[in-house]
Amino acid sequence: MKKDVLFWDVDTQFDFMRPQGRLYVSGAENIIEKISHVRKYALKNGFSIVASADWHSKDNPEISDNPDYKQTFPPHCIADESGSERVGYLGELPIEYVPNQQVDAGALRKLSDKEQFHIVIRKQTTDVFSNPNTSALVELIAPKAVVVFGVALDVCVDQALRGLYNFPDIKLYLIKDAVKGLEIRPAEELFDEYKKMGVEITELGKLKERLKCG
Repeated sequence: MKKDVLFWDVDTQFDFMRPQGRLYVSGAENIIEKISHVRKYALKNGFSIVASADWHSKDNPEISDNPDYKQTFPPHCIADESGSERVGYLGELPIEYVPNQQVDAGALRKLSDKEQFHIVIRKQTTDVFSNPNTSALVELIAPKAVVVFGVALDVCVDQALRGLYNFPDIKLYLIKDAVKGLEIRPAEELFDEYKKMGVEITELGKLKERLKCG
């Protein structure tokens, strides 16, 4: 059962989550404790985590000094700088990284063919599926259910959910008290749309009851 359920952590990085961050999602600091609880629950109970993380250089097409905030954004989550660091509890399980360049299938299999893993997929756009390894990694893991949380609900979380929705055998869950949006679209409007897609909108407490552990 533990291999069947995967936790999917979206862009929970300093530049998005903290008021001092370069591309701060308003109010995101208020869900850091909840995100920590989600990660701690997953790791303590033997579930694996895949996280996405922006990992930019200043010459990436998304980075601009004159951003339109649609396709381009101010410098943020610059590789190896503090703004790219994930915030909150990360646990003691070694974290392994998937670069934004194509990786050999055998290397991806080595990362995912473990009883439990914590993998970060690095990306240079808002969409984690722009990384050429993401779809292959999901296929290798072959989860029956994916539990999604993070920021921003109406951008990167939305794109992650829609990308995962393309895998018809995966049941999707969204932890509504562990997401925060930019209010480009109201959260409730998105939740209604996701429900129509078959996504179960839940909270950590209810998810624990369903998974019957921790």
